[in-house]
Amino acid sequence: MLTLREVIYVQEVPRNVRAILVGDIGGTNSNFGIFQHPDDGLSLLLSLHAKSQEIVSFSDLVNQVLLHIKDRYSITVHHACFAAAGVVSADRDYSKPTNLDFIIDTQEIVKQTGLSCVFLTNDFEVIGYGLSCINAKDLVSVNHAVAHGKTNKAILGAGTGLGKCIMFWEKDRKMYVPVASEGGHADFAAQSEIEFALVNFLKKTNNCDCNISWEDVLSGTGIKNMYKFFCQYNGAVKPNDFLAKGGLHPDEIFNSRTIDEHAWHTFDFYAHFYARCAKNFALDSLSRGGIYIAGGIAAKNLQLFQQESFLNEFINCGKQKDLLKNIPIYVITDYNVSLYGAAEYMRLEGLCG
Repeated sequence: MLTLREVIYVQEVPRNVRAILVGDIGGTNSNFGIFQHPDDGLSLLLSLHAKSQEIVSFSDLVNQVLLHIKDRYSITVHHACFAAAGVVSADRDYSKPTNLDFIIDTQEIVKQTGLSCVFLTNDFEVIGYGLSCINAKDLVSVNHAVAHGKTNKAILGAGTGLGKCIMFWEKDRKMYVPVASEGGHADFAAQSEIEFALVNFLKKTNNCDCNISWEDVLSGTGIKNMYKFFCQYNGAVKPNDFLAKGGLHPDEIFNSRTIDEHAWHTFDFYAHFYARCAKNFALDSLSRGGIYIAGGIAAKNLQLFQQESFLNEFINCGKQKDLLKNIPIYVITDYNVSLYGAAEYMRLEGLCG
């Protein structure tokens, strides 16, 4: 049995109500939300959280979640939707999350649990559906540009990996529709001598012959490896706890940037790289409707995007600088946007039964 952490969002969790189960399965955390049936309003009752690296059988974890809400709140669920951090099959019934060792198979889940129907989608795809569900205060404007209505939007976010999603306006349904992407695995574009040195360091560290991807740089592991790089590049001796524990936590690195020059360089380069990745994605998708930055790293480090170097790098483009100046950038600070998005996806597609 895995340890489940519970968070309640209502004054009292109602009993014997119709509910749906949704899940956001990321490389570090697996988050489950219990929503009152959308016919009764899209209300998040409670969430349950597990460590993804501890999961052996996803079906067993789903059973544990279902048993928890049935025993504690007499809530029975028949329909569920899980958002996976990875490629989802064309039939939306199978996924092998990129940075995890287990699979998500909807047919197996139905066999092993009491669920009637299970649906599968991409984790950044559901963020697209969730944008319209969260409070406006949870979208922090970075550059105060004005969005062009009914034009493309783009979402990206760094965590255990780097996720992306493009949104286009569907005029017949009069809504934005998200399209999943695996652009986080596209090649990282080094632009200077020190950046090429970083690329060579990452290749050696990761013991790989392939190109370094954006995810290798813009992720929690990327922060740790970048810090190691600057310690070595500047001829510093690594801190004892860095050697003993295999590396400082990314939060520790960023939080020590005012007293540790290597941490500062890591923070500064991370901001530059995030801006460059966002700029490339904005140009690829022509997202005049806005760039939305998701993920825990962004929400906990708003200063990354508020410093001048980030904004300067975002518009650092010879021929389309004016275009980029007018693309609004937002940071999503609601951690539950994926859960709301999965529930909204089920509602819109009539998957709630």
